[in-house]
Amino acid sequence: MEIFSSLLGGFGTLFSSPHLIAAIAGAVVAGMVVGALPGLTATMAMALFLPFTFLMEPATGLAVLMGVFAGGIAGGSVPAILLNVPGTPASAATLLDGYPMTRKGRAGEALSMAMFASAVGGLVSALLMSVLAPVIARFALNFQAPEFFVLAIYGLTIIAAVAGKSLLKGYIAGLIGLVVGIVGLDPIAGQLRLTFGSQALYGGISLIPVLIGVFGITQALVMVRESSGVTERPRISGRTFVSADDLRSSSGTLVRGSLIGSGIGAIPGTGTDIGAFLSYSEARRRPKGRIPFGEGNPQGVAASESANNAVVGGSMIPTFTLGIPGEAGTAVLLGGLLIHGLMPGPDLFTGSQSSLVYTIFASFIVANVMILLLGTLAARLFVHVVRVPNQVLVPVILMFCMVGSYAINNRIADVYVTVVFGILGYFMVTHEFPVSPLVLGLILGPMAETNFRRAMTITHGDWTIFFTRPASLVFWALIVLSLVYVWRSARQRRVQEPAESEDSPEAVRPT
Repeated sequence: MEIFSSLLGGFGTLFSSPHLIAAIAGAVVAGMVVGALPGLTATMAMALFLPFTFLMEPATGLAVLMGVFAGGIAGGSVPAILLNVPGTPASAATLLDGYPMTRKGRAGEALSMAMFASAVGGLVSALLMSVLAPVIARFALNFQAPEFFVLAIYGLTIIAAVAGKSLLKGYIAGLIGLVVGIVGLDPIAGQLRLTFGSQALYGGISLIPVLIGVFGITQALVMVRESSGVTERPRISGRTFVSADDLRSSSGTLVRGSLIGSGIGAIPGTGTDIGAFLSYSEARRRPKGRIPFGEGNPQGVAASESANNAVVGGSMIPTFTLGIPGEAGTAVLLGGLLIHGLMPGPDLFTGSQSSLVYTIFASFIVANVMILLLGTLAARLFVHVVRVPNQVLVPVILMFCMVGSYAINNRIADVYVTVVFGILGYFMVTHEFPVSPLVLGLILGPMAETNFRRAMTITHGDWTIFFTRPASLVFWALIVLSLVYVWRSARQRRVQEPAESEDSPEAVRPT
């Protein structure tokens, strides 16, 4: 009951401040617009808005980030349905049935189901987050330096999960993040490291300019390299609301997708796309309706969209309670907590900060309700959003990146950091290096180093402290399971790649 009373207190704070509700509504609209633009992602939208939230009250700033996050994931379904191009990786499964519905003149029906499913998934995950996060936080209150070190090591094993096709490239990207994380003053000995005589680096390299660079500048440069934008002229026809029949036939799919997405999101390193495809795969295993999956079945859209937005809520559980970002979007959210002076971890749920946390949770619930309302009302306007050319988008993105990186500390050095990491991120993307491991290394590297050295100081160099405490043993077990999963996935990829190359047309050539 204490949890629900705290959540009600969060709603009380929200509805007693009209400007908070307006901020969430604006953030949801902005997130949906960015998500609806082909090539742009919810993570990039959050990175662009992040520095501007520094000027707001913590509750308002973090509510804005929550709205952008949820709206961006939901908006990614728009180009997937209208253009057969996923606006975000989370919507890759949505196009499998969404675009066939558009080709059959049912685009409005597909969009309305996508928005409804996104709202349901977000609401279910928000309730689970509100219940489970305080429980995990209470468990984590007993953590000391040894537990936090092993926890950071577990977080670093996520690099393997988000490495993509090449584990080596993922680890190289993570190593870059670890090196960047040690720049500046040694937190224990007070010695300067890798500053090269620059006073601007004495305090280390800030997380926020790095996030803006690798998610904002990098994406703008990629858009310059690619085509000028969308030339297709999609049309929205049919009804733009969910019928009672669709709701009745998809109710089970919506619940399953929401639970699958919430569970997947709570596992660091999985991501919205994995949750969406798992939910879609599970829906296909169920009894089929009148329309086969892959040919315009609304349940396919419901399965994907309910899961990918549920992953958002699930991924916030380890972010808020343990300081471990589940994926790129929650890494940006973690940066939002830090710039408002909030340290992620169990202490967030104690004392005066707990009321702020539940206000943030309540704002996520309100944001998902607004996705349903605003997404349904504005469905026919999405046609104009997806046709904005890159020549317009790129200068706007670059301007936001530069202004935002400077506005954090009013330092030109932060702008230089943003540009450098934007160029580095572009190099990584063009050479198929994932950028998420770099961010994870930058966040978790200092946490691992500081707590390792503290534990060694407390125990006078006794290494057994990391293997004798119960919580540490739990995390070591998770590390082993994570590495086994990565090893098996890599092994399956090696088996599948030769088979795929043999089956491809290029593999058969006349001699």
